[in-house]
Amino acid sequence: MHEIMLTIPSKAEYIMVVRLTLSGIAARCGFDFETIEDLKMAISEVFNLFNIEKISGQISIRFEIDKNCLGIEIDIPTDEINKNELAEVILKTLMDDVEFEKLQDKYIVRLKKYH
Repeated sequence: MHEIMLTIPSKAEYIMVVRLTLSGIAARCGFDFETIEDLKMAISEVFNLFNIEKISGQISIRFEIDKNCLGIEIDIPTDEINKNELAEVILKTLMDDVEFEKLQDKYIVRLKKYH
């Protein structure tokens, strides 16, 4: 398994950096164009659930590359989430596994896509 870490400022304009990084990693993993677009949409939906501009601190994204799947773990330093049923349905449709873990002062979002 390989791991790639990305840390971005909590500013909306850096979400594009995450999407581009994800696109490159997913292509390297052998996912097809349609699946890569689904992954990029899923990342955008995760960020839509949080008020990125109101977060102080940095957001960490960890990509876990395995021969069977691509795992994405997003560490968001906030205790507020925007409840959005449509975004959650989209995430569950696009990804194979979706998990939200609420810790004391942050959320950890875990996504997995299998080959």
